[in-house]
Amino acid sequence: MGDLRSQIEQHLLMVEEVLGGMDTFIQRLEKRVSRIEEGLGLEPEGLSASGWVADLQRVKTELASIRSLVKPS
Repeated sequence: MGDLRSQIEQHLLMVEEVLGGMDTFIQRLEKRVSRIEEGLGLEPEGLSASGWVADLQRVKTELASIRSLVKPS
């Protein structure tokens, strides 16, 4: 009976270690997602005026205006 209890305790410790590792992994993933969302300029109400997507939209608008100036009529 003592051996069984010892084995159960060992298994419980291993399960705790795995769960702790999973928790750490999930926390790191959440940080990465937050950084990506911030970089993209994503906010709960939509896109912000900053971030990669906003920069891309500004460049797209500037390029369109340059093309319209250079484009022969």
